[in-house]
Amino acid sequence: MATKKDFDKDYIFNLIMPSAPEPLPEEPEEPEIAPEAQAEESAALPDSLDLLRERLEPQAVAPNPTLQRRAAKERVLVNLMEQLIADRLDDAIEKFNCCRCDRCRQDIAVLTLNALPARYVSAEPEELPGLLAACPTRDISPALVKAILEIKNHPRH
Repeated sequence: MATKKDFDKDYIFNLIMPSAPEPLPEEPEEPEIAPEAQAEESAALPDSLDLLRERLEPQAVAPNPTLQRRAAKERVLVNLMEQLIADRLDDAIEKFNCCRCDRCRQDIAVLTLNALPARYVSAEPEELPGLLAACPTRDISPALVKAILEIKNHPRH
């Protein structure tokens, strides 16, 4: 008699790798129909593709105005610090007479963002100006100046 462990192992092996595949059932042959009879039969029966299309097409439903407003007001995920730094970046670069190429601008933004805590919010686009105005900004200018001086002294180009 096989132990429980042997039985489970054999049972699982047979489930995964059956030794003899089961034969597929043979489909009954359809009788040959004359072309004239096929045309009459297809005209009488609705096309299965048409039936499928009818099922898949959305039913005509009156639009719900509340759902339409919700769809129009999608929420966005934004780092407020990134937006605040982007707003101040060009003025600060001009004041310090730093290189204005894309690589230097991005390096300055990266150093500044890494020096500051992230302030992510999920809000509707209309709410963003109010959230930006309420965000504390006292640490942005020193971090931005420090990043500009670092990139100005050691540019990567």
